Amino acid sequence: MNNFYIDNGDITVFDFDDSIYGWFALDIAIAATHANWWGSPANDRKIKNEFSKRFLNDFLTGYIKHNDLDKHWLQQIPMFMDYRNICSFFWWLHNWNGDEGRLSEIQQKAVMDAVKLIQSDQRFDGCDIQI
Repeated sequence: MNNFYIDNGDITVFDFDDSIYGWFALDIAIAATHANWWGSPANDRKIKNEFSKRFLNDFLTGYIKHNDLDKHWLQQIPMFMDYRNICSFFWWLHNWNGDEGRLSEIQQKAVMDAVKLIQSDQRFDGCDIQI
């Protein structure tokens, strides 16, 4: 509900969260991260990583037909996916004042899962891939 404005029956849609000047590999990683979140509902790390591999293989097959991207930058995509997940972790917390009761169950689980991964020096689900 935060990504549109209604004025006299006209709807204007906007979403500036990712409107940044950055690397093309970051743009691809953001798409891959969102695909992983919404396209791979399983809570199994292996399944999420396999989904990410399949998604990126298909995505990059089409992307490379029309764009050049050096192998070095392609190999950075999992790191940028991890970066996106870390940014999202802080976004989830931006209105939190330390009272866990203010977070929904989904938010609490997401935060707890993220903290466990960070503490164990693991990448977020879907980011344990090699390109």
